[in-house]
This record gives sequence, C-alpha cells and structure tokens, in this order.
Amino acid sequence: MCGICGVMDLSQAGRADPALVRRMADVMRHRGPDGDGFFDAPEVALGMRRLSIIDVKGSDQPLFNEDRRIALVFNGEIYNYRELREQLKRRNHILQTEGDGETIIHLYEDYGLNLFAHLRGMYAFALWDADARRLVLAVDHIGMKPLYLHERDGCLFFASEVKALLADARTPRALALEVLDTYLSFGFMIGEETLFAGIRRLPPGHAYVVEGGRGRLHPFWQFPARQPGERKSRALVIQECRDLLADAVHIHLRSDVPLGLFLSGGVDSAAVLALMAREADGRIKTFTVGYDARTADNELLQARRVAEHFKTEHHERVITADDWWRGFLKVIYHHDEPCANPSAVSLLLLAEDTARAVKVVLTGLGGDELFGGYPSHAALPAMLRRGATWGKLAAPLGDALGALEDSYPRMKRLRVIGALPTYLPRLRQAALPREQAILRMMSFDGLVFSDSLRDRLYGPELRAAWQQAQHKERTYRAIIDRSWREDAYDTAQALVINTWLTGNALLHTDKVTMAASLEARIPLFDPALLKFAAHVPSDVRMQSNKVVLREAMRPYLPDFALERPKQPFSTPILQWFDGELSPRIREVLLDPNAYITDLFKRAELETTLRDHFWKRTSQVEVVFRLLTLELWAQTFIKPPAFTPEPLHA
Repeated sequence: MCGICGVMDLSQAGRADPALVRRMADVMRHRGPDGDGFFDAPEVALGMRRLSIIDVKGSDQPLFNEDRRIALVFNGEIYNYRELREQLKRRNHILQTEGDGETIIHLYEDYGLNLFAHLRGMYAFALWDADARRLVLAVDHIGMKPLYLHERDGCLFFASEVKALLADARTPRALALEVLDTYLSFGFMIGEETLFAGIRRLPPGHAYVVEGGRGRLHPFWQFPARQPGERKSRALVIQECRDLLADAVHIHLRSDVPLGLFLSGGVDSAAVLALMAREADGRIKTFTVGYDARTADNELLQARRVAEHFKTEHHERVITADDWWRGFLKVIYHHDEPCANPSAVSLLLLAEDTARAVKVVLTGLGGDELFGGYPSHAALPAMLRRGATWGKLAAPLGDALGALEDSYPRMKRLRVIGALPTYLPRLRQAALPREQAILRMMSFDGLVFSDSLRDRLYGPELRAAWQQAQHKERTYRAIIDRSWREDAYDTAQALVINTWLTGNALLHTDKVTMAASLEARIPLFDPALLKFAAHVPSDVRMQSNKVVLREAMRPYLPDFALERPKQPFSTPILQWFDGELSPRIREVLLDPNAYITDLFKRAELETTLRDHFWKRTSQVEVVFRLLTLELWAQTFIKPPAFTPEPLHA
C-alpha cells in the first residue's frame, strides 16, 4: 500500500524532473511512512511512498523485470499473488521478491494490456516500458485506489493525491467553475473531472496508455450486465454467494502484518467478521465508531453485541461535536476533492484509533451496493413505472410541483406536515423525461439543491459556466447509457455503483484511512463477487433488504445480526449544525470575505443561510455542501502557496 506519483515528458525531449517527483512523494508521506523509492529516466520519473504490508523486508520499489527494461511503482494489493507467482515461475519468469507487486510486471510481459483479467485486488500503478517507450497508468476495476492526472506544458503529471500535483508551483490552483453545479447537486463529483481546473481522475477499470507523446484511455472492465434469459434458482444463488464470500474474505486476509475489522451494527461487516472468525488464529480486533448524541443510527450497541458474540478484542471511538469538527477539517485536507459526506469524518477518526493497533483493516463496504440495500434500488424502478403509466398526463402537475420547490426547505421545519416535502419531488419526477427524472432522483434534486435555489443563488458567472458546459447533464447521460439494463432493478444497481460508489464511498474510504497510514481492504468488491451480484435475478435480489447476503450468511451469523433492519450510517449533523457547531459554521460562511461570496449572489446567500440558522427553513445538506466548498477553497485554492499542512487543523 503506497502513494505513487510521476512525470512524463510528452515531447520526448528528456525534461522529466526527478527533484519535483521527490517533492510530490514527500507530500504523500502519510500514505507510506515506511520508505520511498524513485526511478529516473530522461523521459519519465517515477516515485512512491511505501506502507509495508506484504514481503515487509523486501519488495522495495520501484520493481523491475529481469533485464530492468520495465519499471513499476504500485499502490495497493494483489490478493491472488501467490497463485500468480506459481504460474509465472512455471512460465520461466525469475521473481526477485516475495511480494505481490512484481506479478504485475511479468503479467505485462506475457499479456500486455490484457494483464488486468488476471488480477484480484485493488491497485493504481505506473509501469514504464523502456523498449516500447510506453507509460501505462492504471486503476483497478472498481476504483478502490485513485490516480489523478494533469497535463501542462507538454508534460503529464500523475499522483495518488491532488496535493502531490500541487507540490509543483506551476500547477494551476483554480476552481473548475463549469463543474461546480455537479458538486453542489450531488455533494461529490461524478465522471472524470474534479473541481480542480485541469486535474482529472483516471476512471475505474481503465488504463491510460502514453506512447509517441499521446495518451489514450484503455477500458478493461465495467460492471457487467445480466444476459437476457439468464436465470438461476434462489437456492443456487444463495449457495454461490456463500462460497464466493468465503473465498473473498479468505484471500483478503493475506498479510504479513496485523489486521482487524471495521465493525458497524449492520449485516455487511458482521458477515465479514463471521467469515474471518472461521479462519482466525487468536482474537480478532474490531473497531467501531459512534456518537455521544442521541441518534437513531448510532452503531455502538449493535456492534458491541456482534463483537461479544464472536469474542473479539473490541475497540470503540465515541465522537463528540468537537471531535467531529476537528476531524472535518482534517478530511478537507486529506480528501483533496470536496465531498459532503459526514460519514467520512467519522471514518477518519476511527481510522486514527485503528492505526494504533493494526496496519490493515477489512471493511464491510459493498453489501448495500451489490445486494440491493439502498432505498433507490426499489424507488427508481417504481419511479420509472409511474412515469411510463401516467407521465404525460402528469406534466401539468409536474410544473406546479416545480413551482413549489422553493417552499420545501420551509416545509421541512413544519412537523405537522410530516414527510410531505419528501414525496412531492417524487411526484414531479414521474412527470419528467426519463433521463432528467433519473438524474433528479439520484441527486436528491428538490430535496437538497433545486432549480429554484439555483435561480436565486447562482451568480452570473457560475450560471453561465453551468449552462454552457452542462457537465452534470452530459456526464450523467453517459452514466445512464453505461448503466442501462433491460431490468429496471439492475439499472438501479448499476447506477449506484457508477455514481455514489466510485465518486464518493470508495474515494473517501481510501483517503481517510491512508491519512492515518492504514490500509483498508474491501472483500465484497472482489471481481468474482461483483460479477456474481450483477447476475443475480432481480426478483431474487429484491425480495427483501439484502436477502441474498442475509440468507448466505444464515449458517454463520446469529439471528439478531441477520434480522436487524437496514440502518443508515451517518452522523447527528442536523442536531450539531443546529446546536453546538452552529456558531463555527456561521463564522465561516457568513464571513464577508468568504470565497463563496464571489460565486453566489451575496444577498441571496446570506438570506439562505440565515433562514436556516434562524430555523425558518431546514437546509442542513445545502449548508454542509457550502461549508465543505468554502473550507476546501480556503485550503487549496485561496492560499498563494501550497502548504502540506491543513490550514484549519
């Protein structure tokens, strides 16, 4: 597990700067406190920081093939490395380490860009082929390990974190105004673009191949579609799920250093724990985060109960509002991109505690995405059915409901009307064209940001940039095309994976754990499990919440863990934003010199914020997105020079 970075001179004039690559690597020291390594050639310079997990005393990077004509820097783990090593030895390769990263080089020698089909793991790597004068950058199938790209002045720069790119003073520190509406709409970014002008993320399941001074995207994986007529019985589905889960957890336990488990109160992490317990040699270390506030989704008690059942060495982190604020400021720095996900803060604080006990932690992330655990997995097909049944007839109603959007935040403060503001946007969605309806549903448009809020809030420059670029609309249209299936439930599954998962959940898992020099492993995203989940018939998958996972784990989990209803994992930020944290938030956002005052209509911005803080309206998600944006801009955009420390910590 590492951070990687590098520079390639696209003009082939020998301008790669080794000193810059060393500065880039040093910014990511937290990703690899155990050492560093560099490769210098006229056209390309590679660097890395290492967190030693497998072959701790060996496998120093860069790694090379037998004649040192291929060099590699690598971030991640290849879990099937033992099997691959044996295969490569039989093919007369000479392996110089006992580790996993070296397998990538020799697979490339044998299979070229078809090597990815042989890998089970999470990774981002940079491979330099001196004979072909080719650089291959790659990100694993689902995007567990990020890689950022920036091209300028005839050079390509890349790194595991944006901060490393900003170590070069010539890298522009500017907001990409044309994509800001996308962030405000989702609370995170979709697609390749980031909010940093000129910096993009390499998409999951893609390599970026550079040769002859030009780069091209090479796709090698996408979330698969079920074939028409493909059918499996419920019993076969459950048995296959059980076998694949056991194999995935087994292979994710390969480590030469101690490991543990992030344990929530849900069935996903309990399932991973149950399978770990079948192989454990000694007590498993488990780690849980909760809050000192009253909240319906506090995980502490249920997680403690599961830990007691499996007799783990259990650790708890209880977060106060002050803790959360300090963690939030750290997340702003370590996440690079604005991400308005309060759970990322809780995870960062938990990772800090966990890293004091272990170097590797498994997580239960993925159960909801693969097995139908989110409300949208059922709500999106229902919305499509409503639209097909009476969408045209509802067009006038949709216009009327659109006119009501401006009153939704005020309605949320009126308990007497219950959940009405939640249902009204759904009625409007049924009256809209399919793509627009799906976009609004998946971004919670109307519930968080809305057309009326954009009309009031966006300044002239932001509005013009948004309307001209149409980034959100174009990008989501492409995601819908990639995710569309004959079965609407399969479409909902693919959409969650291609937006929320790759643009939010996986990114923040990587960023906040690596901030603490902790490796997080996600067994449920083993390629075989992903393929299996895509092929489960929707009428089996959607019988009840995560029924396939629950039934697969029935032999190994107690009933109280299996039957617990789905609970969201969030934080009590509504309570804190209205109470203890309100003065700090107002100080940041109502500062007349705040960065965001130049983006929005100042009077409307102040009215929107004051109405929320004076409890006339409820717009906690909007406030959180604006707060994240402001602190991100203060950390990365506003300062005249980059500093490798958070400005607000």
